[in-house]
Amino acid sequence: MPRVLKTKSADAASAKYATALRCIGQDLERRGLKSFDIRFERNEYVAYCGYQDPPSPTPVAIQYTSKDIQELDQAGEGQRSDLSATKEFLNQVQIFRTIGGYLDKNEGQLVRLTNNDGTGKDSLFKVEYVTQDGEQVVDDRAGTAIYDMCVTMYKQRGKLTGTGGRLARSRRR
Repeated sequence: MPRVLKTKSADAASAKYATALRCIGQDLERRGLKSFDIRFERNEYVAYCGYQDPPSPTPVAIQYTSKDIQELDQAGEGQRSDLSATKEFLNQVQIFRTIGGYLDKNEGQLVRLTNNDGTGKDSLFKVEYVTQDGEQVVDDRAGTAIYDMCVTMYKQRGKLTGTGGRLARSRRR
């Protein structure tokens, strides 16, 4: 159950979170970074990351501007259109995309996304965001809850395109 804290209202994010977080997830995965603490500050994403499984130190800092997100999105287009790839719902890219989709759907503004606050081997993701009403929500999600969200999002995308999730990107053009 998320804890809700009152805070001042914040400006809305300019980019869709599902796209931006998916691109960041792809970039972190490509770099072999496993632990992360991502913050949305001053209209850019700042990712503090580490190469070890969480919890671990995060010696790598990467900034992503909207231009960087756009370039990553274009560069990753070829990978996403590979229909023969098996669908894996609990990889880093799908988790990021699903959390972004949740934020987009609920019109929340991302403050922080991390997998580095847990202890031990439990897969725990913490999402902090601000609602339309200006409330700050801190939502801790276990790996199983994230998996369920990923499957649900995949099924919804398939219903929207009539393809069962396949070809969703090419049909939107």
